[in-house]
Amino acid sequence: MPSNLVYKLTDRGRAEMSAKASRLSATVRALLNTVGEGASFEEIWTTVPQVVEGKLRDVLQKLVARGMLEAVYSDLTASDLDITRFFNRAVVEPTMMQKREAERATIRGMRTLQQAGYFVKIVNRSAKRIPPHSGDKHSVLVVDPDENNTMLVARALLVAGFDTRTAARRQDIIAELNTPPPVDAIAMDVALPDVIGLELLGRLRAHPVYRDVPVIVMTSKVEHDDIVAALAYGASGYLTKPFKPETLLESVKAVLGLA
Repeated sequence: MPSNLVYKLTDRGRAEMSAKASRLSATVRALLNTVGEGASFEEIWTTVPQVVEGKLRDVLQKLVARGMLEAVYSDLTASDLDITRFFNRAVVEPTMMQKREAERATIRGMRTLQQAGYFVKIVNRSAKRIPPHSGDKHSVLVVDPDENNTMLVARALLVAGFDTRTAARRQDIIAELNTPPPVDAIAMDVALPDVIGLELLGRLRAHPVYRDVPVIVMTSKVEHDDIVAALAYGASGYLTKPFKPETLLESVKAVLGLA
């Protein structure tokens, strides 16, 4: 979790705290009171050091999902958030640990490939629901030069209730990533006209907002090394083309903790 992530009490949270018939436990009320107008995770944790870190993160995430807290990034300027700057940076190579974990996930996925005969589907399912940046409904950016695939995938996502953006070229990708609010998930091909897909993935993982946004790679590449590389650079899922639009929809729901 980024250190510049700050939790703030929402109007709904304030109303619940002041309600005479509040259903909140004393512990949660004390937690909301601690957050107040803004507190980082570290500041909140100092008030309840007896709570296990993972448990506290889960509670905060649930309060965000219920609309009682909002999670915002503080001390970030427009320049900090401008994705354009990250396109000009050197891409950080995956660590040995990341490569080993990617190798293990690939072996599991290739077993599925052998069973299915042609298709790889590797998805890291989120253990909890990730709240939308807009506060309303989740949005997905589809980055794919294949217009037919983009149209089919975008239609499936729209019908399922997702806001959907699309891009294929560098300029459009930058524009969509810089458009607030940030998208909640990205589905991207790695074979792009004027951007190297893995470098784009690596740069997203260095960005203060997009480093935690799930990215599903969708590609025609089925070689072992291609899958390992994508997962090592931080992909949350890997789908080989061709696939049914419903397959991507299921994968997006999984990485967002919606299924």
